[in-house]
Amino acid sequence: MTSKRTLLLAALALSTAAAQGNAPGKTIRLSDPALPFTISLPTGWLGVRFNDGLRGVNIASARKSPAALMRFTFIPKQGQSLNLANEFRAFEGAVTQGGGTLKLLSSKAARYGGVTGLTHVYTLNEQGKNLKMQIWFGNGRKNFYNFQLTDAATDFSKHLPLFTAALTSVQFQ
Repeated sequence: MTSKRTLLLAALALSTAAAQGNAPGKTIRLSDPALPFTISLPTGWLGVRFNDGLRGVNIASARKSPAALMRFTFIPKQGQSLNLANEFRAFEGAVTQGGGTLKLLSSKAARYGGVTGLTHVYTLNEQGKNLKMQIWFGNGRKNFYNFQLTDAATDFSKHLPLFTAALTSVQFQ
């Protein structure tokens, strides 16, 4: 119960900052016992709730579309060994099955907060929208991490520095 309250308070703080306008370079540190990481998130972004079963933090740059979306989610590995390239193939397959078209622009190894991972950048065409995504899959000791930025292709470079700053701020428990 306490962790839900803490996440709600963080979402309210982000929402309050949004009501006051985006404050470039300002962040709020999110630390919650329900999360296996702490992270600094940009102020002026709004908490978003999805009913997809993934645990973590989701924020959007605005209340209505078009809005950039950042997701910092995790799934307990329960002792399983994961191959990140296979996880990306599964992700790509799911997007294709859902009617989207992905084009891989780049792939590179990346390490955040001591966790090794793989970053992919894509263009995504879905339901007439041209989007761009950067996704980092991290292979932690206990959890699989999926941290991503999705935005309109025309606005992606504007929000990428905020996402990069959030990634570099992460500390895993």
